[in-house]
Amino acid sequence: MHKIFNISDNVQTDITPLIGDIRWRSNVNELGSQLDFNIAFNDAKYFPKNPVDIGNAVCLVNEDEIFRGVVVTEEKKGRQPIQYTCFDYGFYLNKSKAVYQFNKVVAKKAIEMILNDFNIPIGSIGPMSTIIKKIYANEVVSDIIRDIIDIEKKETGTKYRMEMRAGKLYIEKQEDLVIKATFKLAENIESYDIIQAISNPSRKRSIEEMKNSIGILLNDQVIEKMEDKNLVDKYGVLQDIVQISNKDKVQAKNIAEKMLKDLGKVFEENTLEMLGNDLVRAGRIIELEEPITGLSGKYLVEDVTHTVSKGIHRMSLGLGVI
Repeated sequence: MHKIFNISDNVQTDITPLIGDIRWRSNVNELGSQLDFNIAFNDAKYFPKNPVDIGNAVCLVNEDEIFRGVVVTEEKKGRQPIQYTCFDYGFYLNKSKAVYQFNKVVAKKAIEMILNDFNIPIGSIGPMSTIIKKIYANEVVSDIIRDIIDIEKKETGTKYRMEMRAGKLYIEKQEDLVIKATFKLAENIESYDIIQAISNPSRKRSIEEMKNSIGILLNDQVIEKMEDKNLVDKYGVLQDIVQISNKDKVQAKNIAEKMLKDLGKVFEENTLEMLGNDLVRAGRIIELEEPITGLSGKYLVEDVTHTVSKGIHRMSLGLGVI
């Protein structure tokens, strides 16, 4: 059973009996998750007092903790249920700006410096070894972290994802975030694979953003070119030219390879609905077999919205190719 706890002045209160619907969401392009819930308005003398206020901490738990964050918005409309919006602690990185000058600092160390400056507890950070030499002036803190991760990706080809879990920030390799999601129709029966409960599947495939030929430009000359012959033969030449500086000359081939790997594919926009599982979060990878649309294999969860209403947990997913 999903429960929400309000934490204020070091006192934890189970507010689940006061709550109507629960909704939480995450998106691969955003740092942090959002939780929304409502509490029935009642000014009757003996009705339990609502302890929730802006700035309070809240936790959403089921078997494990799903969300921990802070109440950011309260909305009251007459005697209608009071609406609350909460964000996890990535909120502070999204809403703060800073200035940093990194002079040959290892990527992992640079991110640790930022998180320590903003008192964000660190769960774990992957082995990010790229050297960062860059000035960030008056930029959003979460954008700085994302840029460092992007520099690491361009240098090594490794994709990392950020997650807030139990109040700590984790930056982990995307390939390590594969989940096996299940559901139970009741507590006393066995679990079922979640792909047995798919509804409203939709699949859109396109080569509009495909690049199957990559050229590397230095001083107005193409010094490296790479293409995927199979894709070129099938779809025609779709070329991109990337300009680099002298310091990146030795990495020209690697840059072309990594760009071709990322862009040399048929892009997909997929959506579906299914019974909910708390493990499904944006940035994680889920394996599916869906015969109607032909979805098959591993997909990146680009966005997901969970809802719990009248005890039923459902979720809507947006999926992309890896």
